[in-house]
Amino acid sequence: MKFDLKQLRHFVCVVDTGNITRAAELQYITQPALTRSIKKMEERIGAKLLDRSPRRITPTEAGRVLYRYAKIIINQAERALLDVTAVSRGEQGHVHIGIAALFAPTLISHLIPQLSARFPGLQVRITEGFFEDLVAGLVEGEIDVLLSNFPPGVVPPDVELKPLFEIRTEFVVGASHPLASKENVTAKDLREAQWAIIKQPHIIDFLDKFFAEESLPPVSVAIEATSLNTLKSLVMLGQYVAMLPRRWIEKELEAGEIKTIRKDGTALVREAGLILRQTATRRPTVENVIPVIEESCREWQIDR
Repeated sequence: MKFDLKQLRHFVCVVDTGNITRAAELQYITQPALTRSIKKMEERIGAKLLDRSPRRITPTEAGRVLYRYAKIIINQAERALLDVTAVSRGEQGHVHIGIAALFAPTLISHLIPQLSARFPGLQVRITEGFFEDLVAGLVEGEIDVLLSNFPPGVVPPDVELKPLFEIRTEFVVGASHPLASKENVTAKDLREAQWAIIKQPHIIDFLDKFFAEESLPPVSVAIEATSLNTLKSLVMLGQYVAMLPRRWIEKELEAGEIKTIRKDGTALVREAGLILRQTATRRPTVENVIPVIEESCREWQIDR
């Protein structure tokens, strides 16, 4: 059974768009030619890959399996081409690094100079985001290396976690918030305050468990944000309680603009570090940069 990259791209595009006509336009071929390409794949596999309905085309169970591998193959082929092209130009290849938003600003400023010094011709692409989105890119082969806090639950079976440091997320308020000057902030005080949160599963789970242990109902959220910068700005208004990573607010803590408010040390502490595809054969460029990233992260942890 053999497929070429062109056929795999045809199939992936149909699944992504859910429409043969649109996929044909994006692949610069005619609709009948695209239909024939998919049909040949189905004949070779001996299984139906797509369910066709008047509204949308969706992958069958066999199609979903093929789609997952096709994405990896296509992304790896594109990475290989970038590396070969770079080598032919006397450069040192290409690496795509995913990095969690909560420590991207400070860690990037520490990591990138080291990579540039060690590999002057290396082309680096950085994608910043939250774990759920980044790990999807890693599994699909779009991202080569992921630097992130680790999820509290089950991770995908084909990824490897390499702990390098810890991330501490604490209860915080702006300096003008009434709880900022209170000596002993109770769980009830927190429960009755106005909250702003990042709607991420690990934060919701932690808060639900924290208040449940104090026999209190879940917190009532006034504002949900999708950006840590937005959440920090809301906290500094002095109206809201939030949970923010200490690394994200170090300058504001030093300046007294933000205050931590649980003197008993209550916090969400999570391991963080490298996340890699376990089953992947890594390109030489990626293998070369991993030790440098590990070394840089350990130094960054000590500097904190």
